[in-house]
Amino acid sequence: MRSAIAAVASAPGIWSVGVCGGVPAEVLTEVQNGLAGGRRRGGSAKLRMRSVDAADQGELLRHGEIAFGIVRLPILTPHLVRAVVWDEPLGVVMAREHGLAAHRELTWSDLGRQRLLWYNEGCAPGFADTVPAHLARLGWDPVLHPVDQDQYALFLHALQTTADLVALRPQRTVHREPHLVWRPLPTSRPPRERLAVTALSGSRNAHALRQVAAERGWAFFTE
Repeated sequence: MRSAIAAVASAPGIWSVGVCGGVPAEVLTEVQNGLAGGRRRGGSAKLRMRSVDAADQGELLRHGEIAFGIVRLPILTPHLVRAVVWDEPLGVVMAREHGLAAHRELTWSDLGRQRLLWYNEGCAPGFADTVPAHLARLGWDPVLHPVDQDQYALFLHALQTTADLVALRPQRTVHREPHLVWRPLPTSRPPRERLAVTALSGSRNAHALRQVAAERGWAFFTE
């Protein structure tokens, strides 16, 4: 019934957007400017963004309870189109007081003694598995230390109070944070963080997302 109502409903005045944990503010701004700008051509333009785990977004999209989702790729949910709005290499983040902070370059041996502060399965199902697997192929198979990624204070507190703990983030997300240090991974092909806007394949919203992606230069994928 929820799906049928969503399918025949007239265009809503508000687009609801589900946002997974830890999305940078500049990504939200880019999505806001893109989707709201596209909507203005056909009428009013309002977005309502709310925190929704990536694992839950597929069902909400199918039922029409959110119009779009913002997730980390890869995603496991079928029948979604996606437009990539953020694609950045990951590097090592640590507290300024960390024992490795003075090293300008890190080795896999250095990292082998560190635990990795990481996402849980609900927050980033595909990403949470593929990045550690990528690291293991490169030479680092870290013990994972999960933390709530929606709470930046908990993320920062964990890094500052745990001596053998590091995280992975794009440099752009932490370069202004005075309490943290960023270092590149010791590889020419680091794992990347790719954030995408998703919509249900074949829907009116998927068509709108394709148009916005073309205008904003977002890479668009159908499956």
